Order: sequence, then structure tokens, then C-alpha cells
Amino acid sequence: MDAEAALVEAQEDTDRHICCSMTTVLVRLVRSIGGDTAVAELLREAASRHEPAYLENVNNWISLDEACALLQAGVQTTGDDSFARRVGEETLRQHAGTQVSTLLRSLGSVEAVLQAIAQTAAKLSTVTEMEPIEVGPGRAVVTAVAREGFTRHPLHCDWATGLLAGSPILFGLPLARVQESECQARGGAQCLYTVTWDAELAAVAADPQQRVTALEAQLVAVSERLHSVYAVASDLVSSEDVETVLRRIVERAADAVRAPSHILAVRPDAGAELQVYSHGINNREAQALARAALTGKPAHGGSTLVVEVASSRRTYGQLIAHYPSAGEFFPQEREILDLYAKHAAAVLDMALALQESAHRHEQVSSLLSLSHALAKAGTSLEVAERLAVAVPEVVDCDRMAVWLWDEHGQCLRTTAKWGRTPEQQVGLPDPRIAPGDTPHLQRMLTDPQPHFFYRGTDDLFIGQVMTTLDVVALTVVPIVARDVFLGILTVSVAERPERLRPDSDLIERLTGVAALAAPAIQNGQLVDQLRDKASHDGLTGLLNRVGFRQRIDSVLDDVHTGERQMGLLFVDLDEFKRVNDHHGHDAGDELICQAAARLSAICRGDDEVARLGGDEFAIILTDVRRSDQVRAAERRVRAAFAAPFVVDEIELSIGASVGGGLCPDDGHTVKELVRRADAAMYEDKARGRRAPKLAALARTA
Repeated sequence: MDAEAALVEAQEDTDRHICCSMTTVLVRLVRSIGGDTAVAELLREAASRHEPAYLENVNNWISLDEACALLQAGVQTTGDDSFARRVGEETLRQHAGTQVSTLLRSLGSVEAVLQAIAQTAAKLSTVTEMEPIEVGPGRAVVTAVAREGFTRHPLHCDWATGLLAGSPILFGLPLARVQESECQARGGAQCLYTVTWDAELAAVAADPQQRVTALEAQLVAVSERLHSVYAVASDLVSSEDVETVLRRIVERAADAVRAPSHILAVRPDAGAELQVYSHGINNREAQALARAALTGKPAHGGSTLVVEVASSRRTYGQLIAHYPSAGEFFPQEREILDLYAKHAAAVLDMALALQESAHRHEQVSSLLSLSHALAKAGTSLEVAERLAVAVPEVVDCDRMAVWLWDEHGQCLRTTAKWGRTPEQQVGLPDPRIAPGDTPHLQRMLTDPQPHFFYRGTDDLFIGQVMTTLDVVALTVVPIVARDVFLGILTVSVAERPERLRPDSDLIERLTGVAALAAPAIQNGQLVDQLRDKASHDGLTGLLNRVGFRQRIDSVLDDVHTGERQMGLLFVDLDEFKRVNDHHGHDAGDELICQAAARLSAICRGDDEVARLGGDEFAIILTDVRRSDQVRAAERRVRAAFAAPFVVDEIELSIGASVGGGLCPDDGHTVKELVRRADAAMYEDKARGRRAPKLAALARTA
């Protein structure tokens, strides 16, 4: 690198004031009007030293002066005096799929985004302090002032106005109305923005029944993010050039956690010199920040987010995101940065293993295959199943199982297994292990270390398991992430117990597998939670329409293969609107919850209740063979509503209309079965309405 290029790079590292999320939109708007010719004119007019490709990369940053010059040039090039505001308005729209937008959307509402404006603003600018003064449904008041050493420009203020106006776009709402009643760039002590939006429309968008589609979209976004992260991990660990890999980790971290600069400081060997890899900051400052972070000293003149680069083998150093001025990070960003730190630790673990012995080549290849397998998994069940298949390629064993910790039940549950015969599976009737079953599990919860067992062990529970599985040696490996116990891996052999001798090679292989499994399981659990939210009703916890359709499709698949028959009930509460009108919606919600509990209580083991919306429910009868069984289920539903409900110490009597259908007698498809059950339910409701009239006529006669 020549002296001029080095000077330019050092200047770019220093002048990291405005994120290129702004310039990406700016360049695209100009290009849409006049093509590449207009973009070239824009850069000449602004005297920008950057190419369009640099300005359209959201990971890059530019100086405040250049940003204002580009906005001014954009006004001149387009002839639009409101150009800077348009750039702000379009920023969130054009970057709806980025990590920052996904993070902001997860806050749940426009109010929450504006309440967190101090952290949010730091993702786009390091030269402005923004604070919420007042935030409520449909209205917020926000202030902005230039940080010390910087001056607000009118176009900078216009851009900020557009950004605030674009906040509702995250939730599918129209632009907000923004009024700047005081402007620091125009002589005021501060910029004072009043932001208003349609609170009623926002409330509708926030309703659980209305947000199913949004939750599904969030699930897809998170699943794609997790797949992308693991794809990056697979790509990273495949390189033999460790330095190149570590530099790429820093770049990937910069893409995931928005900040002006990122630093990876590690010691690949315990006695080695500290190696520092940086993005967006010159080497001298990166070295100083890295050493300060390693000694626990606070960053001078800025703020940092620091996570440990550590594995089950050792601690290598730290991964750091840094603001040169005061700035705040979201809690979720620590988790994301920690994930990249785990990638760095995995890379260093593997590099160290390759240096130690050529024999480790086969082992590392096996772990890489496991990493590829885990990269394709989504839910925790999928992760466990891939582990069960892939671990025997890493560890020589005859049986293998993955047990995940059930926090609610305070026990381990077998989730996936490999190598068991059907007879052995039957011999283990209860797929759970509680701490009271074996003292070794109790110790593992507080001191998660691998445990090795052999035939003749004095642990009666473990001995019984080994006898049932017909194995001579059993190894239990804990899966732990940041002191959180997630589960265990069990590997066993039916002969030659020396295959599970607890030497350093076996322990390293097993702990390496567990280290790869831990973040995969945690991310799988995140996907589980989002899927559960997307498929369950927020008020009652029952299946919603999405979950109902998924469940009934699954049951119908079994029906079509001849494995079972099934029935369907539709249930509608009679005169529920009267409860809402006379006692209020809170009472109505409580009544819905109690009704849901009664319907769940009358169901058999595999039956499933769903709330389809309002006061409408459905019950999937998973194993019925005759229409009289469906009629019996209908009678159980009516009987469940015979007793009054008690809501706020008031007794409320309310009935239920119910209709059912049997598959395949009343329909072979979901549509046919739903139509039949719905029609039968309305016939029942009509009969219920006629009954009082007939009784009245009889009394008159």
C-alpha cells in the first residue's frame, strides 16, 4: 500500500460519522431519476472520493461533511428541495430485511422504536444525540443535538425528519407526520421533533390475531439469518489460512452488529503475542482498545460492546464493537456478537488441533461435516436429529442419543437417537431422566463435565440403562452455552470398551461436538419459540388458524395412509357478543380463556383444540372411527358449558353450538371437512334459537 492510499484509509477509519445506509438510498434515488450519468454528476458535485459501490454498501461509513455534501448535491441533481427528507423516509423501506430493521421490528411497536431512539440513532450516525422526551400511542416528542465537535446542517435535520417519519414502515403502517418546531441547524438550542401516526391503525396491526402473518415473516427472517450465520461458519472453518478467516469474521460481525468499528483480539496459543484484526479503525487505535478491553479498562472517549472469544477448550481473547463517541447497544446485539465470537473460537480451536497432530485431520473433517449438517437445521428437533446422525462420524460408537433439558419439567428428554434396536427402545419406557434418578445428573447441572461409565458401575440407574441398551461403556457429555445447561449427548459401545477410554483425544472430540451443538440448539430453540408464537393464539395459548391448519394437515396425512381416522368439531359460543356489550372486553377475554380451558379438559390425549378467532373454536379428534364417536364428543362439548362461568365474581351462563364431521365419510380434504363441520355447527345454532320459540308457543297453547 502506497503512502497516499494509507492516508486515505486512515482518514476513512477516522471519519466514520454517517452509516452508508443513508448513501445507499441516496444513490438509488438519483439513479432511478437519471441513471448512472446522474450518479456520476452527483459524485462530482459533492466532490466525493468514493465510488458508487462503496456508498451502496451498508457496512461502510462516511464523514458528516461528505454526507451533507451528497445530500446537497442530490437536491441540485434532482431539483427536489425535499430530497434529503425523502432519503430518510426511504431508508427503512429499502433496508427492511437488514439486521438493524429486524432488530427494531422485534421491539414490537412504533412507540418502542422511538423510546429506544438513543440506541437506534447510533446505528446510523455517531455525530448526533437523540433522546425521547415523550412517547405514547400515536405521538412522540424527540430531541436531537450535535455531539461536541460537530455542527448540525439543515439537510442533516431534514434527513432525520424523514427517518422519524419512516419508523411506522417497520410495522406495515403509513409514514408518520413529523414537525420540527425547533432546529439547531437554524439557530435553535436543539432540534425538537413531534412525531404523530395513526394510533388506531397501529393498535390493529399489533392485535395478536392480526399479527400472525407478521410473526411468520419474522420467523422466516430469523430462520434465514440463522441459516446465513451457519453458512458463514461452514465457509469460515473450511479455510486453511487462519488469518484470512479471522479477518472475515470481523467483517461478518460488522455486517451483523452495526457500529463504526470492530476489533478481534486473540492469542491462538497460550504464550503467543496478541493478534489484532480490525474493521473501520486504524491498527494503532485498535491495538490500544484491544489491550484496554483485555485488562477490563473502559474505552476512552467512546463505548464498547465486548464478548469473550472462548470455547470449551480455552479462552482466546475478545471480539469488540466500538463507537468513538457515546452510544448504546441493544441487548440482542450482544447475543449476535457472541455468536461470531463462537465462530472465531471454533476456527482457533480447529487451527490449534491441526497444528498439534496430523491425526487430527480426520477429526476436523468430521466436525466440519457436523457443522454443515447443523447449518441446515432449523428447530431444536432438527438440530438434535442431525446431531444423532452426524456424531457417529466423529466418535467411534454403536449407540448415540441427544437429550435436551426441559426447564419446565426439570428433566432431560430424549429428543433424537441412533443405533437402538426396536427392542431396546421398548425397554426404555420413560424417555426422561430427572436429577433424582442419578446423582451424576445432579452434579452435572452444577459442574458440567463429561462422565464415563463402564459395565459394573455402582450407579443403579445408569447400570439399568446400560443393560437395556446392551452396552459395555457409556459416555455422557453436557451441552452448555454461557453457563446455561442445554442437555447431554450420550455415546456408548456394545463391545471393546477401550473405544471410549477418556483420553484427551476423545474428550476433545466430544467437547468439540458439544461446542458446535450448543449455539445450534440455542438458535433452534429461538426458532421453536417464534414458530410457537406464529402458530398459537396469544390470549388462550391454543392453536391459532395457522397452527390449526398445520396440525390438521398432519393428521390428514396419517388418515390418507390408512394409519388412522379423524373427526373435526366446530364450536361457537352462543350470544358471546352480549357478554362483551354488557360486561366489557376484559370480561369477554376472561370468558374466552375459561371456555378454552373447559374445551381442553374434555379432550383426549392426542386431541387438539384451536381458537380460530373471536368466540370460534375447533377440536381435532385424532382417533375416531364412527360418527357416533363424533356425536359423543359433541355432547361432551355441550355438557362442558352447562355450569355457569364466574368472571369478576359474576356468574355468566353461556351455551355453545357445535357441529362435527368425520373423515373420510364427510370429506377427504380439509376444505370439505371444515365445510361439513361448519354447516353442522350452524344447524345446531339454528336449533338452539328455535327451541325457546317452540317452548313459548307450547306454553301459549
